[in-house]
Amino acid sequence: MEIKNIYAQLAAQPEGSFLDVVAFNGSHVSACSITGVSPVWEMHPDTDEWFYILEGEFEITLLEGKTPQHVVAEAGSTFVVPKGIWHKPGAPRGSKFMYFTPGQTLHSDQDDPRNL
Repeated sequence: MEIKNIYAQLAAQPEGSFLDVVAFNGSHVSACSITGVSPVWEMHPDTDEWFYILEGEFEITLLEGKTPQHVVAEAGSTFVVPKGIWHKPGAPRGSKFMYFTPGQTLHSDQDDPRNL
C-alpha cells in the first residue's frame, strides 16, 4: 500500500481509529491518526514496538530508570520501545504514524505501573 493511500484511509476514519496496513509475520503493520495523550500506560512483555511518524509530532514517555524519559519524534523519524518498558504514547498537537506491535499488550491506569 502506498503512503498516499494510507493518508486517504486514515482521513476516512474517525480520529483515533487504528488501520491495519499490511499483514506481517502473523500480525499487522498498522497506522493511526491521533490527537491527545493516552490515559493509560502500556507495556509489551514479549516484543519490541516499532513506530514510524508520518506527520506531526509523536510523544512518548518511557518508564525506564529512576526518572521517566520523554521522547518527541518528528515526521520522518522512527523509534523502538524495547519490550518490557512501560510507556504512554501521545500526540498533543496531532500525529499520523505507523506502528508494529506483534505481541501481547498490557495496560495500567496506575501512576507508576512498575510499582504493582
